Amino acid sequence: MTFHCVLAVDPMPMPRPKVTTRGKHAHAYMPKKAREYVDNCAVIMGAHWRQPPMEGPVAVYITFVHKRPMRLNRRADPPGRLWRDRRPDIDNLIKASLDSAQGAGVIADDGQVVLIEARDMYGEKGERGKIEIEIMPIVACALDVNGLD
Repeated sequence: MTFHCVLAVDPMPMPRPKVTTRGKHAHAYMPKKAREYVDNCAVIMGAHWRQPPMEGPVAVYITFVHKRPMRLNRRADPPGRLWRDRRPDIDNLIKASLDSAQGAGVIADDGQVVLIEARDMYGEKGERGKIEIEIMPIVACALDVNGLD
């Protein structure tokens, strides 16, 4: 019962919550643009997943593909995907994707993720932004954690 989906959206990071005060009380909220992004991704994921949420430990494999900037679109630039070492940070991209997966009901809680493999790439020349995500349960893992030195 593996979940695999390609989201045809430009990757967006999860921002920090905003804080306002109402009287003497502070109120934290997520910006509207971030909420809409997570909700839209959750709707797309939910259309691909018609089962109850995965339970237990899961592994997540994500590739974030950003549209290649003009400075890397010259004829002399290499074809294929290129590593992207710019902001937004990959951990914030992961947070938004895991929140979407939880909102779609693919996983019960993002706390059950015990293995993440993520890549942040520029797409091939002419390739649009997208997120490729695969989530699978981890069963009967015989990992000898004590033997790792």
